[in-house]
Amino acid sequence: MFNQNFAKKGGIPIEIYEQKPEARILDATAANRAFWRTKESNHILWIDIEPELEIPPDMVLDCTNTGFPDESVMMLIFDPPHWWGDKTGENYFSCRNKEEKQKFLDKYNMGSAGCAYYGTDKYQSKRELLNFIHRSQKEFNRILYPDGVLWLNWSEVKLELDRIMPFFRDWDEMLRLPIGSKFQTLSKYQNWWVMLMKKDRPDPQMMLTNWQSSDTTTTEEIE
Repeated sequence: MFNQNFAKKGGIPIEIYEQKPEARILDATAANRAFWRTKESNHILWIDIEPELEIPPDMVLDCTNTGFPDESVMMLIFDPPHWWGDKTGENYFSCRNKEEKQKFLDKYNMGSAGCAYYGTDKYQSKRELLNFIHRSQKEFNRILYPDGVLWLNWSEVKLELDRIMPFFRDWDEMLRLPIGSKFQTLSKYQNWWVMLMKKDRPDPQMMLTNWQSSDTTTTEEIE
């Protein structure tokens, strides 16, 4: 995803390039990486605007304004908050770390639980949340490779997916996966993974033709 030329241009902090030069995937709303089987990888850059998470992000960063260079991300994961109006630490989904989680559990005399954190305390109205989604997808369209992929995760807790998709009018929906599992915390609500690609991406055949016409490498040079 990030190379040294981009880092030298100042678009990406050089320490991030040095830390994860092999990163190819950007999780733009990492939270505590709840759905990731791996919590650490040199191939994934986890960012989040929230600094007080149990698993700190690689970068504390607003995904609506990353500062990354144009077309610098190969794959992007976007799992925004699925509802709004909570207060930090007031319920299971708004506890950012173990300390806040323990206070919540002690308050209601409950047992232990992990720190999923859904960011439901970030936006106090539907309008605020939808504005965040709109600004985020606009930034993603800028930083994603022409033929890159955006994966959107959405749970229909308060809004159906079809209420969200109009914000992605500059994208082609390639795949929609309905997810239902007893292992999901929000299993009584329909959850979706949606694969998106930019509408203005180049034609694959044209890309191949341009590559073939510009490639002057000879067999002798390869050997």
